[in-house]
Formats: sequence, C-alpha cells, structure tokens
Amino acid sequence: MKLGIFTNIEAPATDFYRTVGTYSYLEHEIKYLDIQNTKWYDIFSCDVIIAKSPNGQLYLDMLRDCKRMGKKIIIDHDDNLHRTERVNPAHKALSTDASKKTVEECLSMANFVSYSTPALQDYYKGFHECPSLVIPNAWNPMLQPFMPVPKIEDKVRVIWRGSMHHLDDIATIKDEINDMAASDDFDVAMLGIQDFLMGHLFPKVYVKEWTNNLFSYFELLNNSQCHYGVFPLLRNDFNLAKSNIFAIEMLAAGGVVIAPIGIPEYNIPGVLKYDKFNDVLRIMKDMTFDRENIVKEGRQYLNDVLRIDKVNQLRQQILNNLN
Repeated sequence: MKLGIFTNIEAPATDFYRTVGTYSYLEHEIKYLDIQNTKWYDIFSCDVIIAKSPNGQLYLDMLRDCKRMGKKIIIDHDDNLHRTERVNPAHKALSTDASKKTVEECLSMANFVSYSTPALQDYYKGFHECPSLVIPNAWNPMLQPFMPVPKIEDKVRVIWRGSMHHLDDIATIKDEINDMAASDDFDVAMLGIQDFLMGHLFPKVYVKEWTNNLFSYFELLNNSQCHYGVFPLLRNDFNLAKSNIFAIEMLAAGGVVIAPIGIPEYNIPGVLKYDKFNDVLRIMKDMTFDRENIVKEGRQYLNDVLRIDKVNQLRQQILNNLN
C-alpha cells in the first residue's frame, strides 16, 4: 500500500507524533506531500492520503482532488480548530465561519478519522459519517530514550515549553514563576516564547525561542537536566482537548510533569496534579521528595500503554479496514 502524507514544516512535533513519525514504522511505501506545492500527479500513484488537521481552502481543494481520483482519505485531528482562544496566534485565521466550514467539509470527505483525544472525537464526530478512532500520541524508545533522572545538587531546575499559543496559560502562574526565577533555590527556563516578551513578563527566566528542528529540541530537553516540567492550562474547550505530548517528552527527559487537575490527558502516572500551584510548589522545594519513583511510574505507563509499536496497531487496523 502506498501512503501519501501531507506534511507541514511549521509543525514538526505534530507531524512526528501524528503522521510522519508514526505511519513510517508500518512498512508501507510512503510519499511525503507538501501542501503548498503538491500537484495532482504527486497524488496519482498513492492509494491512501493522510491529512493532519486539514483546514483552509487550499487543503480543501486538494482533498477534493484526492476524492475525485478515488483515493482513500484518512484525517487525523489533534487540536480543536473551532475553539481557539483570542490569545492563540492562529485564532484570527481559524475563527472565521469560512475557515471552520473548510474543516467541516474536509471531515465530510474522510473514509476514516483518527483523533488524539476523546474530547476531540466527541466534538467533531457529528461532522462526518465515516468511522473514527482515538489514537493517543505514542512514545518512541528509539528516538526518545529514557535519560537518567537528574539529582538535585544545587538548584531545582524547572522548564516550561510553549509555544506562544499558551501565553494565557502560563500567565495563570506568572507570579509564582517570577518568584521562583528570583529565588536562589531555582533555575527556570522557557522554550517557545519570544525573547522581547520575556523582558516584560518573565525578566529573570532563561529563554530559548522555538525551533523547527525537532531533534535538536529533544536534545535540548535531554541536556537540560530538568527536575520538573510545568504545563499550566486554563480549563477551556481548546485545552480540554490537548494531548499528552509534553508529558511524554518530560518523562523521557527524566523530569516530573506538573499540570492542573482536570486536564484529561494529563491524568496519568508521572504527573503531579494541582488545584493551586502553591500546593505543588511546596513539593518542588522538598529535596527529599521521591521524584525518581514518580518518573519510574510514568515511564512504566509509557512502555505499557503508549509505546509506538503498540499504538501503531490501531493505525494498521485503520489501513486494513480501508481495503
């Protein structure tokens, strides 16, 4: 079976976790398709087309051509594109009725839809008649090997990973972050936020702007020797559908994940959940806290439930059902 996978160089992580970095392990012939440059003859030799979170007129027209050529279409959704917040840089483009309509029309052409979370499936299932399945993000032991859990020898190292889409979320613990950064007990770093904003919002926090090189990002996390990774999220429709990528990355890097109560995909082993951030802040200051055991429990879950070869059985099941 020959698979054509639409790719987006601006979203390497989602390509890695949802399409390119998953279907590539199923031993089918694959053709990678840049949505901006693909022509009809690039699609002609493919049996199945895989599209990730398709939206916009260009994507819609391309999938219409796929349908006219009789190609099977698998759509994968990993974000609620209908419920972006105003602080999300993509909100202006995605929030129009015309843009939402393209998402819905793309879904209507699918032969199968996969979702990263049950919340996304519940939201979008009314827009298509084809079968759908929740396929969680997976941990790849070859590309994300478990790093040693770092000891606390001097300061507690804390990291947050954006991107700019989550400025409103990190603002929920802005005072606590700034207090930690000003303290002699912590080093705090942020990834994926622009440096000029840091001078206004988090002046004493180390910053590393976002990179489209996925594997240098993995290397950066591994080398950070971070003890904790914080992932504050407001309770809204967009965030309640967020997937578990940061939890996977932090557990592989050796850090304990910290997230608010009530985010379904972070209700897993290896995550400390808080109602008020100050409650978990006390734990972070406790040098005797058994982080190693928390990370061990989380890694056991990754291996037992989210390992790529196990999760990919669901993708092969989809392909088998298309025949």
